[in-house]
Amino acid sequence: MNITYNDQKKDLPVDQLRQLFFSVGWMKSISEETDERLNGFMQPWINSTLVISAWESERLVGAVRVLSDTIFHSVIYDLLVAPEYQGRGIGKELVNRCKNHYPGSEWLVSCDKKNIGFYKKLGFQNILEPDAVLVIPCELFPKEEKI
Repeated sequence: MNITYNDQKKDLPVDQLRQLFFSVGWMKSISEETDERLNGFMQPWINSTLVISAWESERLVGAVRVLSDTIFHSVIYDLLVAPEYQGRGIGKELVNRCKNHYPGSEWLVSCDKKNIGFYKKLGFQNILEPDAVLVIPCELFPKEEKI
């Protein structure tokens, strides 16, 4: 496995990035996407402070995006690794490369419970005050109703 990393290109191949989102379960079906979501799909990536991608040859196998002031606060968004490449250190390498770009910054990440262990291994800690992080959910991505 020869993985190369790129921290210069934000405008990733949209079809490969969408496939990556689908493969990790963040999109139900590529064909079910709304025009609004498809038209704006690349904007978060292009407007991010930092994008790092992982490649095997010409195939996008992982990517992460960061919003940061580059000094004090940095937030990791959308860390994705294709399922067949998970467990090979690609996610860890993507996060470490992010941290190396802004080494003095405080790093934040929001993740689901199944990924907490991954981030803790990389040095992330729980916030001491559980009510310290608040959110207004994005209206483009409505929460699914639980049956």
